[in-house]
Amino acid sequence: MRGRKWLAIGLGLLALAALAVGYERGPRLYDYGTATVGGPKGWPVFVEQLILDGRWRVGVGILEGGFDAMPPRYGALAASDPRPVPKTLHARWFSHRTQTYYEIDLTLPEDLEARVRRWYRRYPPPDYLHFLVTGIAGDGRVYVWWSANCIRCPLYDRSQDFYEPLIPLAHGRVVEGDPNRYRAQIEEYRREGVIP
Repeated sequence: MRGRKWLAIGLGLLALAALAVGYERGPRLYDYGTATVGGPKGWPVFVEQLILDGRWRVGVGILEGGFDAMPPRYGALAASDPRPVPKTLHARWFSHRTQTYYEIDLTLPEDLEARVRRWYRRYPPPDYLHFLVTGIAGDGRVYVWWSANCIRCPLYDRSQDFYEPLIPLAHGRVVEGDPNRYRAQIEEYRREGVIP
Protein backbone atom coordinates (compact mmCIF):
# COMPACT_ATOMS: atom_id res chain seq x y z
CA MET A 1 0.00 0.00 0.00
CA ARG A 2 2.82 2.39 0.94
CA GLY A 3 4.55 1.74 -2.40
CA ARG A 4 1.43 2.73 -4.34
CA LYS A 5 1.04 5.90 -2.28
CA TRP A 6 4.63 6.96 -2.99
CA LEU A 7 4.21 6.02 -6.66
CA ALA A 8 1.08 8.22 -6.91
CA ILE A 9 2.86 11.12 -5.18
CA GLY A 10 5.89 10.69 -7.45
CA LEU A 11 3.74 10.63 -10.59
CA GLY A 12 1.86 13.71 -9.39
CA LEU A 13 5.12 15.59 -8.81
CA LEU A 14 6.38 14.48 -12.22
CA ALA A 15 3.18 15.81 -13.86
CA LEU A 16 3.57 19.15 -12.04
CA ALA A 17 7.20 19.38 -13.13
CA ALA A 18 6.19 18.70 -16.76
CA LEU A 19 3.60 21.48 -16.57
CA ALA A 20 6.15 23.86 -15.10
CA VAL A 21 8.61 23.10 -17.91
CA GLY A 22 5.82 23.78 -20.43
CA TYR A 23 5.17 27.18 -18.85
CA GLU A 24 8.88 28.02 -18.84
CA ARG A 25 9.03 27.49 -22.61
CA GLY A 26 6.87 30.56 -23.11
CA PRO A 27 4.21 31.28 -25.69
CA ARG A 28 3.48 29.12 -28.71
CA LEU A 29 5.65 29.90 -31.75
CA TYR A 30 4.36 30.29 -35.30
CA ASP A 31 6.20 30.31 -38.60
CA TYR A 32 5.00 33.46 -40.37
CA GLY A 33 6.54 36.30 -42.30
CA THR A 34 5.76 39.98 -42.46
CA ALA A 35 4.68 41.91 -45.51
CA THR A 36 4.55 45.69 -45.74
CA VAL A 37 2.73 47.46 -48.55
CA GLY A 38 2.50 51.13 -49.43
CA GLY A 39 -0.36 52.91 -50.99
CA PRO A 40 -2.33 54.18 -52.59
CA LYS A 41 -0.66 54.76 -55.96
CA GLY A 42 0.96 58.20 -56.10
CA TRP A 43 1.66 58.27 -52.34
CA PRO A 44 5.12 56.68 -51.93
CA VAL A 45 6.48 56.27 -48.41
CA PHE A 46 9.77 55.35 -46.81
CA VAL A 47 9.12 53.12 -43.80
CA GLU A 48 11.92 53.80 -41.33
CA GLN A 49 10.71 51.51 -38.55
CA LEU A 50 8.31 48.61 -38.20
CA ILE A 51 8.66 46.94 -34.80
CA LEU A 52 6.58 44.09 -33.39
CA ASP A 53 6.19 43.75 -29.62
CA GLY A 54 8.87 46.38 -29.06
CA ARG A 55 11.68 43.99 -30.01
CA TRP A 56 11.32 42.48 -33.49
CA ARG A 57 12.44 44.95 -36.16
CA VAL A 58 11.16 44.34 -39.65
CA GLY A 59 13.28 45.61 -42.53
CA VAL A 60 11.32 47.72 -45.01
CA GLY A 61 12.19 50.86 -47.03
CA ILE A 62 10.52 52.63 -49.97
CA LEU A 63 7.01 51.44 -50.79
CA GLU A 64 4.95 52.59 -53.76
CA GLY A 65 1.32 51.45 -53.91
CA GLY A 66 -0.21 48.12 -52.97
CA PHE A 67 -3.01 48.20 -50.43
CA ASP A 68 -5.46 49.96 -52.72
CA ALA A 69 -5.97 46.49 -54.27
CA MET A 70 -7.84 43.71 -52.45
CA PRO A 71 -6.40 41.34 -51.57
CA PRO A 72 -3.40 43.54 -50.87
CA ARG A 73 -0.29 43.10 -53.02
CA TYR A 74 3.01 42.78 -51.25
CA GLY A 75 5.82 45.28 -51.28
CA ALA A 76 8.48 44.33 -48.74
CA LEU A 77 8.52 40.72 -47.50
CA ALA A 78 10.54 39.55 -44.51
CA ALA A 79 10.92 36.03 -43.16
CA SER A 80 11.95 35.19 -39.62
CA ASP A 81 12.42 32.32 -37.24
CA PRO A 82 9.20 31.06 -35.65
CA ARG A 83 7.97 33.54 -33.04
CA PRO A 84 4.86 34.30 -30.98
CA VAL A 85 1.92 36.12 -32.51
CA PRO A 86 2.59 39.81 -31.81
CA LYS A 87 0.49 41.91 -29.48
CA THR A 88 1.72 45.36 -30.60
CA LEU A 89 3.02 47.08 -33.71
CA HIS A 90 4.97 50.35 -33.98
CA ALA A 91 5.70 52.10 -37.28
CA ARG A 92 7.43 55.30 -38.34
CA TRP A 93 7.38 56.47 -41.96
CA PHE A 94 7.95 59.44 -44.23
CA SER A 95 5.46 60.58 -46.90
CA HIS A 96 7.27 61.88 -49.99
CA ARG A 97 4.13 63.58 -51.28
CA THR A 98 3.34 65.62 -48.15
CA GLN A 99 6.92 65.66 -46.79
CA THR A 100 5.54 64.57 -43.44
CA TYR A 101 6.71 62.04 -40.86
CA TYR A 102 4.16 59.78 -39.16
CA GLU A 103 4.23 57.32 -36.28
CA ILE A 104 1.69 54.89 -34.93
CA ASP A 105 1.50 52.47 -32.00
CA LEU A 106 -1.15 49.78 -32.39
CA THR A 107 -2.45 47.09 -30.09
CA LEU A 108 -3.46 44.07 -32.16
CA PRO A 109 -6.72 42.21 -31.36
CA GLU A 110 -6.67 40.46 -27.99
CA ASP A 111 -7.88 37.16 -29.48
CA LEU A 112 -5.35 37.17 -32.35
CA GLU A 113 -3.34 34.17 -31.09
CA ALA A 114 -6.50 32.01 -30.89
CA ARG A 115 -7.52 33.15 -34.38
CA VAL A 116 -4.06 32.38 -35.80
CA ARG A 117 -4.20 28.91 -34.25
CA ARG A 118 -7.51 28.28 -36.07
CA TRP A 119 -6.12 29.67 -39.35
CA TYR A 120 -3.07 27.39 -39.13
CA ARG A 121 -5.38 24.39 -38.83
CA ARG A 122 -7.52 25.55 -41.76
CA TYR A 123 -4.57 26.76 -43.92
CA PRO A 124 -1.73 24.48 -42.82
CA PRO A 125 1.93 24.96 -43.66
CA PRO A 126 3.70 23.89 -45.84
CA ASP A 127 0.74 24.25 -48.25
CA TYR A 128 0.25 27.86 -47.08
CA LEU A 129 2.61 30.68 -46.16
CA HIS A 130 1.26 32.96 -43.43
CA PHE A 131 1.94 36.71 -43.22
CA LEU A 132 1.18 39.62 -40.95
CA VAL A 133 0.55 42.37 -43.52
CA THR A 134 0.82 46.09 -42.74
CA GLY A 135 -0.41 48.69 -45.22
CA ILE A 136 1.11 52.14 -44.72
CA ALA A 137 -0.04 55.19 -46.69
CA GLY A 138 1.53 58.55 -47.40
CA ASP A 139 -1.60 60.25 -46.08
CA GLY A 140 -1.19 58.70 -42.61
CA ARG A 141 -3.53 55.70 -42.92
CA VAL A 142 -2.54 52.25 -41.64
CA TYR A 143 -4.24 48.89 -42.20
CA VAL A 144 -3.25 45.49 -40.77
CA TRP A 145 -4.26 42.07 -42.16
CA TRP A 146 -3.42 38.41 -41.64
CA SER A 147 -3.03 36.35 -44.79
CA ALA A 148 -2.34 32.77 -45.81
CA ASN A 149 -1.12 32.26 -49.37
CA CYS A 150 -1.54 28.91 -51.11
CA ILE A 151 1.82 27.86 -52.52
CA ARG A 152 0.62 24.57 -54.04
CA CYS A 153 -2.06 26.29 -56.10
CA PRO A 154 -1.53 27.21 -59.77
CA LEU A 155 0.59 30.35 -60.15
CA TYR A 156 -2.19 32.80 -61.05
CA ASP A 157 -4.98 31.16 -59.05
CA ARG A 158 -5.29 33.18 -55.85
CA SER A 159 -8.80 31.85 -55.09
CA GLN A 160 -7.48 29.60 -52.30
CA ASP A 161 -5.67 32.44 -50.52
CA PHE A 162 -7.04 33.77 -47.24
CA TYR A 163 -6.83 37.25 -45.78
CA GLU A 164 -8.65 38.91 -42.91
CA PRO A 165 -8.43 42.51 -41.70
CA LEU A 166 -7.15 42.83 -38.14
CA ILE A 167 -7.19 46.63 -37.99
CA PRO A 168 -9.32 47.91 -40.88
CA LEU A 169 -8.23 51.54 -40.48
CA ALA A 170 -6.02 53.55 -38.14
CA HIS A 171 -4.33 56.94 -38.52
CA GLY A 172 -0.73 57.75 -37.68
CA ARG A 173 0.15 60.93 -35.85
CA VAL A 174 2.36 63.60 -37.43
CA VAL A 175 5.79 63.71 -35.74
CA GLU A 176 9.01 65.69 -36.04
CA GLY A 177 11.61 64.83 -38.66
CA ASP A 178 13.84 66.41 -41.30
CA PRO A 179 12.32 66.10 -44.82
CA ASN A 180 15.66 67.17 -46.33
CA ARG A 181 16.90 63.61 -45.74
CA TYR A 182 14.62 62.58 -48.61
CA ARG A 183 15.05 65.66 -50.86
CA ALA A 184 16.76 63.76 -53.73
CA GLN A 185 14.09 61.06 -53.76
CA ILE A 186 11.28 63.65 -53.64
CA GLU A 187 12.76 65.46 -56.66
CA GLU A 188 13.14 62.16 -58.54
CA TYR A 189 9.48 61.31 -57.90
CA ARG A 190 8.46 64.75 -59.18
CA ARG A 191 10.53 64.33 -62.37
CA GLU A 192 8.97 60.90 -62.95
CA GLY A 193 5.44 62.22 -62.31
CA VAL A 194 4.88 59.82 -59.39
CA ILE A 195 3.89 62.75 -57.16
CA PRO A 196 2.68 66.25 -58.18
